[in-house]
Amino acid sequence: MAVPLDQQYKLEKKGIIEERIPVLHPSGMDQHYFVTYIPLPTNIEDGATIEQWIERMTFICDDLTWLLQQNHIKFWCEVAFNKDFHSMLDSYLRYAPRPQRTISINNYSSIINGKELEEKLSRLIFMCILRLSTHKESSENFFTPQGFGHVIYDNYIFDIPRLFDICSLYAVNNKELLSKMIGNIFKQQEAYTKDLHDAIKSIKD
Repeated sequence: MAVPLDQQYKLEKKGIIEERIPVLHPSGMDQHYFVTYIPLPTNIEDGATIEQWIERMTFICDDLTWLLQQNHIKFWCEVAFNKDFHSMLDSYLRYAPRPQRTISINNYSSIINGKELEEKLSRLIFMCILRLSTHKESSENFFTPQGFGHVIYDNYIFDIPRLFDICSLYAVNNKELLSKMIGNIFKQQEAYTKDLHDAIKSIKD
């Protein structure tokens, strides 16, 4: 019978001593380097700046493709403990173009594959968020509901500002699926409900 990831342990040797540690542990990281996202430069006539932007976008797409190809354990070790991943995700959620404020297609007209890169990255980020909000990928790869709630909360996988940003980016075109994702996050970790109430209260005050 498969064991939930949050209940799996391994022995790690430190000198002559073997230590029992969780499988979901920083030692399971590849420490993959993720570059941060920057939006399309305002001066699209600056060839060098645009070239750097394309290169950065390509790096992020490649990094996320790699991440999504990792098995359950590797994926979660990376997203839980890799600070570069969190920096990349935060930069995207903060600066990515909102569908409510559509960038003119003319902004991309002189940039080879510029619009395609932006759309590809948006899809990859959404697929990553979908996986992050799923506590059971298969009968072999899953968390207990309680364990999942602790992992996403204690490792700051989601917080209320991130959830607000995710909704502003994806609710327009993915409302039904996003609703299920957000619902599962709140269902598995009730602390988010209190955090949401506190956030709303602070906005009103």
